[in-house]
Amino acid sequence: MDTNRIKKFAVEARNKLKAGVAAKITMLGFDRNGNVPEHLRPELMQGGSLWNGQLQTESFFHQWQALYARIKQKGIKEVYEEAAYTWFNRLVAIRILQKNGIIEPVLEYVDAARTPRIVDEARMGRLPQMQETQRTRLMELLDDDSRMTEQFAVLIAAFCHNNAIINACFGSVADYTELLLPNDILTEGGFVDLLNQTEFITDSDFHSPELIGWLYQFYISERKDEVFAKKGKYNADEIPAATQIFTPNWIVKYMVQNTIGRIYLDNHPRAASEFAPKWQYLVEPSEPTPEDAIFKFKELTELLTGDLACGSGHILNECFDLFYDLYLYEGYGRREAIEKIFKYNLRGIDLDTRAKQLATFSLLLKACQKDASFADAHILPMVLNMPKPIPSDKVTDSLPVFFNETPSRQTYEDLIDAFALIKDADSLGSIMKFDIAESTRLAIVEAIDYWSSQSFIPEAVEEIKPAMSLIITLTDKYAALVMNPPYMGSSRFDDSLYKYICDNYVQSKADLFAVFMEVAVNRLSMNGKYGMINMHSWMFISSFELLRRAILEKYHIDSLLHLGPRTFDDLSGEVVQNAAFIISNHNYKDGSIYFRIVDGKNCSEKEQMFLNALDNNVTGICFPQIKQSNFMKIPGCILGYWISNKMLSAFNHPTIGDFAAPRQGLATSDNNRFLRLWHEPSIKRISFNSSSREESVLSKCKWFPYNKGGSYRKWYGNNEYIINWEHDGQELLGFAASLYGSPTRTIKNIQHYFKESITWSALSSGYISLRYSPAGYLFDTTGQCIFTESSELKAKIMAFLNSKPSIEMLKVLSPTLHFNSGVVAKLPYIDNDVSVELIDNCISISKLDWDSQETSWDFAQNELVAINEDNFLDIIDDYADFHGLCIDPAAPEPEKLEWRYDMYKMKWETNFYRLKQNEEELNRQFIEIYGLQEELEEFVPTSEITILQQGEITVIPEPGDDSGYGDTIRFNADVIMKQLISYAVGVWMGRYRLDKPGLNIAHPNPTDEELASYSYNGEEVRIDDDGIIPILPQNSPFDDNLSSRITDFIRITFGTEKLTENLNFMEQSLGTTIDNYVQKDFWKDHKKMYQNRPIYWLFSSAKGAFKCLAYMHRMDAYTAERVRQNYLLPYIEYLQNQIADLEKRAASLSTAENRKLQNFQKALEECREYHERLQVVAEHAIAFDLDDGVVVNYAKFGDVLAKIK
Repeated sequence: MDTNRIKKFAVEARNKLKAGVAAKITMLGFDRNGNVPEHLRPELMQGGSLWNGQLQTESFFHQWQALYARIKQKGIKEVYEEAAYTWFNRLVAIRILQKNGIIEPVLEYVDAARTPRIVDEARMGRLPQMQETQRTRLMELLDDDSRMTEQFAVLIAAFCHNNAIINACFGSVADYTELLLPNDILTEGGFVDLLNQTEFITDSDFHSPELIGWLYQFYISERKDEVFAKKGKYNADEIPAATQIFTPNWIVKYMVQNTIGRIYLDNHPRAASEFAPKWQYLVEPSEPTPEDAIFKFKELTELLTGDLACGSGHILNECFDLFYDLYLYEGYGRREAIEKIFKYNLRGIDLDTRAKQLATFSLLLKACQKDASFADAHILPMVLNMPKPIPSDKVTDSLPVFFNETPSRQTYEDLIDAFALIKDADSLGSIMKFDIAESTRLAIVEAIDYWSSQSFIPEAVEEIKPAMSLIITLTDKYAALVMNPPYMGSSRFDDSLYKYICDNYVQSKADLFAVFMEVAVNRLSMNGKYGMINMHSWMFISSFELLRRAILEKYHIDSLLHLGPRTFDDLSGEVVQNAAFIISNHNYKDGSIYFRIVDGKNCSEKEQMFLNALDNNVTGICFPQIKQSNFMKIPGCILGYWISNKMLSAFNHPTIGDFAAPRQGLATSDNNRFLRLWHEPSIKRISFNSSSREESVLSKCKWFPYNKGGSYRKWYGNNEYIINWEHDGQELLGFAASLYGSPTRTIKNIQHYFKESITWSALSSGYISLRYSPAGYLFDTTGQCIFTESSELKAKIMAFLNSKPSIEMLKVLSPTLHFNSGVVAKLPYIDNDVSVELIDNCISISKLDWDSQETSWDFAQNELVAINEDNFLDIIDDYADFHGLCIDPAAPEPEKLEWRYDMYKMKWETNFYRLKQNEEELNRQFIEIYGLQEELEEFVPTSEITILQQGEITVIPEPGDDSGYGDTIRFNADVIMKQLISYAVGVWMGRYRLDKPGLNIAHPNPTDEELASYSYNGEEVRIDDDGIIPILPQNSPFDDNLSSRITDFIRITFGTEKLTENLNFMEQSLGTTIDNYVQKDFWKDHKKMYQNRPIYWLFSSAKGAFKCLAYMHRMDAYTAERVRQNYLLPYIEYLQNQIADLEKRAASLSTAENRKLQNFQKALEECREYHERLQVVAEHAIAFDLDDGVVVNYAKFGDVLAKIK
């Protein structure tokens, strides 16, 4: 079945029907709010009605009034949605029955006018059975062939009422719904035309009972998207759309064959020769099931099976097929087999009435396909939805009628409590626990049996009977349950659902799917089995530890398919990760078998991996003979089925938590208010070296370093954020207290603030990565830290956590890649003699790399500037020593940029491969310490060395080697030149000085000394006087134009002699001219470097004809006016002069000169328009506080600045 094509059909059909019904409602006089002007309401008159100036039948009046009442009750949106779906499911169901030969082809066209057969038959006098009022209305309509749509509406409504299957599954069509049949439903391209002519659904699709379920899932996909997009809790009516998902058929077969099928074969081993070849997803147990762990039965009718979240009945259909084969195997006829299955074997429940209808229909369709006698729907499968609430006084009055006598006090009290619970049935569904006595159950069963045999049933019984059936179904004991329950986290629970689950399902309250795991074992008979597919998080995360422990102690996991992501082809990404499994209600602990198929790229690939492993016991996919008791040895009882005995034994050692203190940090509850990137405020407001809370107060600073996690980086770095902790966090603590009553709910582990630690990113897309964090930092919930007084222990723990044994253990403890402090604390740690010197070298190399970037607060100088004749020998010696070479160095050429670049590459290639070598040596030592030599290698893929992460290198894969160990690196000269240009801009702006390392001006109001010119390489360096640098074409009238500034920088830094050669090398590396780069790409690169919080702000006209940079830390209230007066107006004058010169020679201009003239004219027009806007901003003299951050301050200038996002 091609579900993509079916989805196209369902979506197109939904859109056609909804549009048609909406148009019909409008035509009937209703506005978008459901109101109708008086003059558009029908009037009842003798023998008919009058509407919109036209005579109508009397029934039209009553139908219209019923529609009006329904809209007032439910709202116009729900009514038109309901009507559109009514016509969708009825007509699709009719078409399916037609295609299966169960009914006459009433929808097929008989002529080119697209007359449906049902209409053609009526016109020839062959009318279907219908009520007299319908017949009268139809006869009036049949006189006029132009009213075919209205004829069709009456006829199809009557057909639905009289067809046993349609009526039993969906009920009659409401009278007012006839009015809402779209006018275009029979036209070319209308819904019936689409249904008759569709290329999206094949004949074999129409024979599949799954079809109507798939169509429904795709029909409600729009509603599903709306609900998913909603924030907060789901209402009861939103739960079905949010949680229904169609289970892949092979997974359903796996669950059914290993529950019902396994139970049958345990009782009838000789049947294995008959069924084992057919049941290709049947898993043979690792060890024979003990006799006392087998569910025993004498008759097939004892195998009660249920799906308590059945949706449209996909799983029930698979159960039906298996039971049908078993009954035939035991000698039953087809009709008797089906009747017994419906009566004794299958039970289904769903919150969604529509889904319940479809489940019933699909099962009846399957029955009819086996035996045509079921077309009369003389017996129905037991599929239930939630009954309507009944007031307690009405329940009291109805009970004696239902039982044909006054019930006992016990029964009365049991049922009053049960009906009180049913008031919340729309939210609770199958998780309701009915605490009723066995005598009450028996009384209900007897009463239901009695009324099932009666031809007349009182109204009180009709009303109460659905609830009684639900109570029995949810208190029955099942031989097998098979489910794909709803996935819905506790944050989505409404109040009644949340309270009920917290009161009744403590072990599983974090997610509804886990609650159904508890429901399942509560409803199983002893030795019964349940099969389920759900989210794999229950196997691993701490929220489900109590549930795991209960399962491991009390029940037996027969088999488990660890599916991981991409199980459902309709759900993209990694968010929904699944497991399918079979659990038995006995506590035999051995003989589990697991299949690891997480790497399958899609559902089909996972299926093939599973089948292959079943046949061949594939290592790495099939894990047989797993003892549940092993999981109890792993902290948190995590189901780490794939780990070796050696790895398992590691968990016998003390943990990191026994040696040190892994801790979660604070949550600000408003990051925009309390956090900044360090380069945003004034540097004078930041303290980088407060080693205690007391020192932080004494510093009188507002901002302090803050560990917030960040990208994958080991050893050192990700030092980007600062936090407002002024006056020992006075403002932040007060804010937290105002929100939560006490600050300690979110401001955690305050005693560890400002202490030396090791830190990591709690949220990761891959491996954990630990970094050294010196004293002076606070830390976040996502930048968690480990504290210990011993610096040596700190270093060793960091090295272990960055090693391969740690990575493998964390795959067990946290496969969800959420490395919180609790998880890290549980890692086993063996005290060791690993070289601290080696670890320190890793930190040093990583710190050197981090600080080589100007985005580090410890940045001193650009690397190409720092390399010179005084240190080049150290670089060469280090390179030669690392590679075991003897190099006789040539004379240095520091005046050449290319020579400095070569030295740069030599230096950082050595650092890179030394760090790789260090990590591999540390891996080797830890692998040996943990005894994992037979399963782990020490090698580190080149791509996992976390220095040079700003694009300086590209990793080149080794051909034919997927491990990544032999990959090489290639330096990217363009990136390194762009970093040099950025540094040059900083030098001219005064942020840096060439004659001394580190920051010079990173604060407002610089001193005369900070702004003073200085000498470098015998040249005077004059810091830009206003902190504004234009980015304009080279011939523009500004000597501080950016491209000119770059040239001056290269000349001053590297000398005049090789200036041309150096400029050529830079442009060759950039792949473009310097002018072109600064005009087009510098600003984009700057924004990226500073994470869309730029320090150089770009004043820019609409299309960039005028651009100039202003250094944020030097800006004041008059910067905009200076840009206008000193740059924009002179540039406008320059453009005017250029235009005037060219226009004087207009008659003799070349093509190129004409193009230049046009460009000048366009630029002038653009600059004049920009001037109007800039003048307004300049007049406002905007001042700003750097503490407010770039986003807030940048926005104050509106559209005179280029957008930063």
